[in-house]
Amino acid sequence: MTSRIHVNLIKAMFLAILFSILIFQSFAVEGQSFRNSKTRPYRGFVADFGTRSISLSSDIQKINQTSMLQAGGQVGLIFGNRILRSKIGLLGYYSSIDNTAGTTDLYTSHAAVNFYPLSWISGRNLLIEPYITGGLAYDQFKFFGYYINREPGDVNYSQADAPYLGKISQINATIGLGVEIKLRDQYDFVHLFSEVRYGHNLSEKTTHSAFSNTGIYDQTQLILGLSFGINR
Repeated sequence: MTSRIHVNLIKAMFLAILFSILIFQSFAVEGQSFRNSKTRPYRGFVADFGTRSISLSSDIQKINQTSMLQAGGQVGLIFGNRILRSKIGLLGYYSSIDNTAGTTDLYTSHAAVNFYPLSWISGRNLLIEPYITGGLAYDQFKFFGYYINREPGDVNYSQADAPYLGKISQINATIGLGVEIKLRDQYDFVHLFSEVRYGHNLSEKTTHSAFSNTGIYDQTQLILGLSFGINR
């Protein structure tokens, strides 16, 4: 892992911790107003880690018709009830981990709704429950490497990090299936979940001419995560 990735991870962790502290204080103050609600609201945080598999097509020979595996995670907010819950992924970071050309970093934000059909059908709060999820994601892929030479003369391979080559921004529709285990679910909640999610590209753009004919598609994610917060 390069020094650039280490710096990005440290920055992401610092911002996530600071943001979580501020939001949690706000939740604690407002939580009293929900005590008399017939349907106890879920309000809290979510953190997940996983892998993302994507396919690329390009007129750049080194990355054309290749598959890429990325690993990383995301932190965000969750709110709703036992039938419908919304998740907002505020800060997500992934980086390529296999032997593809160069390094590709992903910065992502994601909003989704989880539907729990068994709770809706049975009217009960179940310990282990499957769910259906769907949403939208805004993804920014940043490419680093030596397979495009932007500078005149010889390429400098001695620098600590590979040079930045360009960025592709996408809006993706997502759909998936998951299963959730409720480790705690009275007054406060702690839920463990696993999810498989597929992303379909709705729009894509780049401001870098070298990547104008590069497409990113067939995004499949395997996720393991934890949600926790207030249920009162």
